[in-house]
Amino acid sequence: MRSICYRFPDPRQFEQMIGSAGDSELELGLPSGESVEDGEWVLAIFDVGPERRATSAAARASIGPEGPLLAFEPRDWRRLSDFAAIEAFHRPSSRPPPLRASQPEIELPPSLPRSWPPKGGEGAQILVVDDDPDIRDVVSAMLEAVGLVVTTRTSAEEALETVQRERFDLLVLDWNLPKMTGIELCRLIRRELNVSLPVLFLTANASSQDMVEAFASGADDYVVKPFRAPELGARIFSLLRRTIARGA
Repeated sequence: MRSICYRFPDPRQFEQMIGSAGDSELELGLPSGESVEDGEWVLAIFDVGPERRATSAAARASIGPEGPLLAFEPRDWRRLSDFAAIEAFHRPSSRPPPLRASQPEIELPPSLPRSWPPKGGEGAQILVVDDDPDIRDVVSAMLEAVGLVVTTRTSAEEALETVQRERFDLLVLDWNLPKMTGIELCRLIRRELNVSLPVLFLTANASSQDMVEAFASGADDYVVKPFRAPELGARIFSLLRRTIARGA
């Protein structure tokens, strides 16, 4: 699968483009100079802001009377809309440096909207699966600071047993785990277990192909390490908001 890149120096341009397309259309025109074949699947990469923060989604190309378009799945479109709103809300200049295992910051930055966590999100149960103790500690401290309840596991095998026994509102999952990988665990949850559980990958695997594989396995979102606390917090609360809305 080849990739097509959209570049938006100003995050508000990206938000306006997503908003102007409308939730019923789920389609975007191509960037200048790009071409596609009818029915072709591509990876659309959205490179946003001066810091070149990116998200991506698979899309199917179509050639119509108005020219070539990329059509997105509703789940991916919602994720792009959330990303656009988050990027437009947070001024890039106010962002702290990325979190790294060698420099763990465990304080939730004040740049997150004060209305978060969303109504009903307090006390949500989050399962964090990572074999790196620094990452587990950082993410746990971030989430517990805003009233979420965090359970941690160091392997996919332990996580699978826990998911079968307990209920969670969100799974934050590393890809590279000791035996069973995070991708394998995600597939098991999606295809073999009758468990409705949003999955956010938090991983050092940063290639476009890795993102495609993660979303194909059933992931709901994907954040690359080293990560920024405002982005990770916003992505997590975005998934929780959708979960709460569906259950309302």
